[in-house]
Amino acid sequence: MSSVNYELVGDLAVLTLSHEGAPVIGNDLMDQLGTQVRRARADGSRALLLRADGRVFAAGADVAGFKGMSEAEARTMFTDYMSVVHEIERLGVPTVAAVHGMCLGGGLELALACDLIVAQKGTMFGQVEARLGGATFLGGTQRLAERCGTARALEISYSASLYTADAFASWGIVSRVVDEDNFEAKAMSLAASLAGGPTAAHRVTKQVLRTARAEGVRDADALVLQLGPALLETADMQAAVDTMMTMGSRDFMADPSPVDFRGE
Repeated sequence: MSSVNYELVGDLAVLTLSHEGAPVIGNDLMDQLGTQVRRARADGSRALLLRADGRVFAAGADVAGFKGMSEAEARTMFTDYMSVVHEIERLGVPTVAAVHGMCLGGGLELALACDLIVAQKGTMFGQVEARLGGATFLGGTQRLAERCGTARALEISYSASLYTADAFASWGIVSRVVDEDNFEAKAMSLAASLAGGPTAAHRVTKQVLRTARAEGVRDADALVLQLGPALLETADMQAAVDTMMTMGSRDFMADPSPVDFRGE
């Protein structure tokens, strides 16, 4: 059985996939994940970290449940699972997946729902559904294509091969590859730093990129003009402007965190 543990560390929501036995994507895990993502939103978290305990992040679906499953049953199940993917993507704050060991099938699709993927060196990735005669039922292929291009996404999905974290990083799928000794600390540090950032600005950035993907750059430009000007009235931006004017641009840019952002 798998579960999802929730912890609020300051302004950072940490969701941990906890596996007893095989680390698989199934009904219990997806139901709990959706609940905990909504909890993170309700708690006003300013960033989310998705991680896992145990030896691996996630090894795909519980394929035993596919035996004898009808089309109608499968459609209901994948619709429910996809809604959780959308819940993660709709969060208006930065999201980070910290991935180690193995990240296959539905596990990779959960990671791809996050804004950034941080991988422990040696982690193996794959969209392996084709080995079972299936497709990427939770949107893996199209989300890979957003990061690495259509041809590479097709290769990854068609081949159902395993790929290293370094390969995925070189293709723009993984954001960072971290040595084993520093993996947990660096993933937490990155997510915490994002939680300490200008939440209102990050929310606009996510909305603009989402619009650019769905509607095109011109519509995204229009959204920038609609949402962007209001940022100048936020306490965050005014505090940052005051700090930069006091410190000077050179010292301001050299300091990674000169402003105590409040997400306002």
